[in-house]
Amino acid sequence: MDRTSAALVERDGELALLRAAVADLLAGRSRVVAVEGAPGTGRSALLRYAAARARDAGCAVAHAAGSPTESALPFGIVTQLLAGPDTPGAPAPAALPLPALCELFLAAARERPLLLSVDDAQWADADSRHWLEALIRRARGAPLAILVAGTRGAVPAGRPGQDGRSDEAPAAVARLALRPLTPLGVAAMLAAAFEGPVDPAFAGAAAEACAGNPAVLRAVVDGIDADGLEPSAHTAAELPRRAAESVGDRTARLIDGLPEEHVRLLRAIAAAGPHLGPAALGELAALRTVPVSRALCLLTDTGLVEGTDAPRTPPGVAERALAGLTGADRAALHARAAVLAPRTAPSADPGPSADPGPSADPGPSADADPFGEGPDCDERAGWRLLNSPDDHVPAADRLRAADLLATCGHETTVRRAAALPRTLAHPDTPEPERNALLALHWLIEDTAPTEESADVAGRVPPLPVPPRGPAQEGVAALRGALSGALPPARVRALAGAALGPAPGHPPLFTTRLAACYALALADSHEDAAAGLDPIVAQARALRARTAVAAALAVRASVALRRGWLQEAEQDLAEAEWAASQGSGSVKSVPLTTALRILLHLERDEVDDAGRAATAEVPLRAVSGMWWPTFLYARGRLGLRAGDHGAALPDLLECGRGLLARGWTNPSFVPWRSAAALARLGGGDRTGATCLAAAELAEARAWGSASAIGTALLAVGRVTEGERARAARDEAARLLLREDTPAEWAAPRRARRVRALTGAHGTPTPPPGAGGRTPGPFPAAHAGEPVREELTAAETRAAELVREGLTNGAIALRLGVSRRMVEMHLSRVYRKLGLSGRADLSRPLPDKD
Repeated sequence: MDRTSAALVERDGELALLRAAVADLLAGRSRVVAVEGAPGTGRSALLRYAAARARDAGCAVAHAAGSPTESALPFGIVTQLLAGPDTPGAPAPAALPLPALCELFLAAARERPLLLSVDDAQWADADSRHWLEALIRRARGAPLAILVAGTRGAVPAGRPGQDGRSDEAPAAVARLALRPLTPLGVAAMLAAAFEGPVDPAFAGAAAEACAGNPAVLRAVVDGIDADGLEPSAHTAAELPRRAAESVGDRTARLIDGLPEEHVRLLRAIAAAGPHLGPAALGELAALRTVPVSRALCLLTDTGLVEGTDAPRTPPGVAERALAGLTGADRAALHARAAVLAPRTAPSADPGPSADPGPSADPGPSADADPFGEGPDCDERAGWRLLNSPDDHVPAADRLRAADLLATCGHETTVRRAAALPRTLAHPDTPEPERNALLALHWLIEDTAPTEESADVAGRVPPLPVPPRGPAQEGVAALRGALSGALPPARVRALAGAALGPAPGHPPLFTTRLAACYALALADSHEDAAAGLDPIVAQARALRARTAVAAALAVRASVALRRGWLQEAEQDLAEAEWAASQGSGSVKSVPLTTALRILLHLERDEVDDAGRAATAEVPLRAVSGMWWPTFLYARGRLGLRAGDHGAALPDLLECGRGLLARGWTNPSFVPWRSAAALARLGGGDRTGATCLAAAELAEARAWGSASAIGTALLAVGRVTEGERARAARDEAARLLLREDTPAEWAAPRRARRVRALTGAHGTPTPPPGAGGRTPGPFPAAHAGEPVREELTAAETRAAELVREGLTNGAIALRLGVSRRMVEMHLSRVYRKLGLSGRADLSRPLPDKD
């Protein structure tokens, strides 16, 4: 593809203005043109077009470009222009008065019409900007054309009177604002690249993935062409990944060219998100020589930062900005950001589900709120409330105490409380509280089965089937997911009901966290993340810091499963910081440590993962739910380090602990796949094959695509011959198809699948999709249809897609983040059984 012509698609008006400017130059008149637009929109191509046209007409041409590394170099732009073959040289521009420096160029223009081209003016040094303003004021009447390109507001305007010459009228500046390409423009650019019309589905996906940016589109098309792929509907699934890689590469080049303090500020913004203002960001970045306002302006000019009051990084920038830091430095930066912005906004509305209800008051039996002083949930105060002999203590207050104590890791306190069976059996206990207490009891029995017990289980009835109320539905969802006893569709339905509005039922932290984690195990990561947000908000509103830390740890786990490394890093860092301040649960330490190890391994930071694995894990945590996760993470570290002898005992012990609980679902911890690789590394191919086959059987019994695909990858690595090839081919078909499981959709993981399977880069359609007509509801487990209605937010997002809006435009229209729009649309596609945006042209089902 010709780069210049590609960048000039849908630029007819701009080209006409530049041709007029060259014509005026030949006629002896001056012209000043400012070309403004985001990086990649074709600013430089327009300057090259005008320069080539002027040079062909016999005009003199001089070109200069700003650079972040030279933005502090005095007269850097002027020096570049003077060094051109068509302009008079000057040994020291700084030694000349400003009027004399301008006169050099005006004199040259009088001898031969002169076009000056300045690109990336946002990086021009202050002296060059003053000179450019002065030249614009003097350009009237001379055969001089000045073309300046940069981001919006980067092109200086002539202001009379700055150098004692108030009588000068500056030359008029014609401003060209470059806009993103429309879908029609993208289609035209693709037609030129592939020498003919392309598949409309491919063109639509390209317009969405590249957001109308010609440079990104050109890079994506060049890559597809180089790989020998066709612009078809199947190849369209490749476009988001390739566009993200193109943006990431450009971002990395921009960051490499930034001054050191600007890089520190960018990393501070990436770590803190929109939660810090400019002053706090300056403190976090330790700026010394550059004012934070000026540094923010420059970062905004490059497109690396959006917003000024609450700066944030666009999608894909944060990870690139933090890539240059070691794992320890990243963790320290996130921890400092958490200290500066603990995000405990008590005035924020936590939403309807965050209403703690009447149980927020500890009741008349307590002299003071037992959850006020201390880290956030004092064990002795909770114990007193649970065991109070006063029958007038409301069941809701006992329930709240038990819920917060369990969230804080004090399951033993709750289990020993004699009030639990008494409250369950008391005739005055309302039915919703009784059902919630029963759910809480069995959740504790499942997640901490080896804890010391007072034989309470024999006096508590079993969890009913079907479950009663949202608390029991959340526990049933997690139980069914961990054991693999329920199909994923049923788990999603139960978890969704547990998180939905339920007037009259007390919202518990623990059971809602259980529902969210069950959603993640069922490959519904976006639903899990959406459910965790209000839980975190409620915990913050109640100032329950340990509950905040527990929810953040679970949210970090979901984000890491999904491949959202930046979100995982932020939540994990705050959870770790809370633990260091005494606000974390002892039982969560294995989870946060495991997440830290796995996050480092995801980034290929093996040394950092090894240091994280040396963290001390309290003895009490060994009996908790997350201890097998820690053993698995440590085993994975041993595999990556090549120490199979150390990895295998950890992985087998992990498996023993899980099997003792009856948790056979490999979606929770795929320990057999990892243990199979450890056995193979030790020379035991037979044992490795048995472990991999057992995991594949469990994964097929559970039924989620990510679990089956993960198990198939292990089978393909530990077996040989036709069996290995068949497993690799099936894994590729499963994990690289158009409806790729979210856990494997992240680009780095998709590349890993290709490397392990030798698969081609083109995704394959899901089974049976050849002649499928998208229906209103997806197929469920065992082929039974399950109606999943769209929420109001999902319906609105889908309607805006049908109107032709991009995800970014929808985010602006709805006032939410782009990530939230993507989450809404992912749920829409899954619930309606659609393959993507193109299928949304059909009418949406009636919510009634």
